[in-house]
Amino acid sequence: MGSVAKTKTDRKLEDKMLAAAGDPERAEVIGRARTFKRSWLELAEALTGVLERGSWEGWGYKSFDAYCKKELQITPSTAAKLTGSFRFLKSSAPTIIERSHASHDAPVPDVKVVDFVQRAEERGAADEDTMAEIRRVAFDEGARAPMLARRFKSVAFPVSDADAESKLLSQLGSTGRKLAALIAEPNLPVSHDVAAQVEEAIGKLLEAIDEKLA
Repeated sequence: MGSVAKTKTDRKLEDKMLAAAGDPERAEVIGRARTFKRSWLELAEALTGVLERGSWEGWGYKSFDAYCKKELQITPSTAAKLTGSFRFLKSSAPTIIERSHASHDAPVPDVKVVDFVQRAEERGAADEDTMAEIRRVAFDEGARAPMLARRFKSVAFPVSDADAESKLLSQLGSTGRKLAALIAEPNLPVSHDVAAQVEEAIGKLLEAIDEKLA
């Protein structure tokens, strides 16, 4: 089903690109949308241009989001991530864009990698030396997003002791309520005495959690 849907989408985009042949900018953006999976950066750059110039208005769309969704088959959230990531690279790592212009074979970091670095900079928790290391690993070594998260998440997105405790209490509460619901099931394959003891213990646990979270 997935490959069929992609084929239909590609055919729609191809038809739209042919119909827009008289408008080079419009046809170019549609063409880049077709090759989105291969090179997100090319599409991101084109979308940013369309957004900044307001070209979508001349193409009969009421908003940039409507243009992306209806003409390019791209959700507004995806378009926002693409344009945001492109603008970040343009200001923070312009050489990546310059290399991509010079050669189609130039390495381009995954958009999730760019998003990680961007959020880390915006968070501001990591010192400049750490951020320089994050940028080097992400942009020069070509690390993938999961590796970046494993290596740098704790320093780039630190969790306070209070937040960690609150999260743990919430998880305990959720697990306790699920276990209580299971204990209340009829025909439970354990003795009534054991079930009653567990139910009582869960009740005390939930009371203690509620007091902590209050």
